[in-house]
Amino acid sequence: MPKNPRKIEVETSVLNGKLIKNRDFIIEGIEAFEGKDITLILQRIFKKRSNRQNNYYFGVIVEHWKNLLREEWGEILSPDEVHEFLKVNLSYEDLADEETGEIMLNPITGNPIRKTKSTTKNSTWTQEEYHKACRDLAWNMFEYQIPLPDPEKRVKF
Repeated sequence: MPKNPRKIEVETSVLNGKLIKNRDFIIEGIEAFEGKDITLILQRIFKKRSNRQNNYYFGVIVEHWKNLLREEWGEILSPDEVHEFLKVNLSYEDLADEETGEIMLNPITGNPIRKTKSTTKNSTWTQEEYHKACRDLAWNMFEYQIPLPDPEKRVKF
């Protein structure tokens, strides 16, 4: 355990109101913040996106988007650039003023200031929602239908 940690994350399980795993580490973590004000967040752990979902995303969705952007806009993008394009448009949060809670606006454009969110920590459910949003965007922009996952096909990217 570091002497003066800024943040400690540890996974555990709760059974009958008691912590089951990593109890000693949790106690050490609490002791490391002795005399300090802290925020304690308890968060349920969900299953992370699967390898199949990842393969479908990069092997099907990103590839279709790469081809769409080349054909429709003349843009030649790498898979990573397509991934960033999709995140900017579909996986973001609007930044809010911490004191007022109001959405922060770009003073020049008047548009909300946005921060992209990583998809790497998506649960299987939120990744499926993201896939649907990617397919819906292709349809709404270009009337192009990206195929749904086919469990029989193996795609490598």
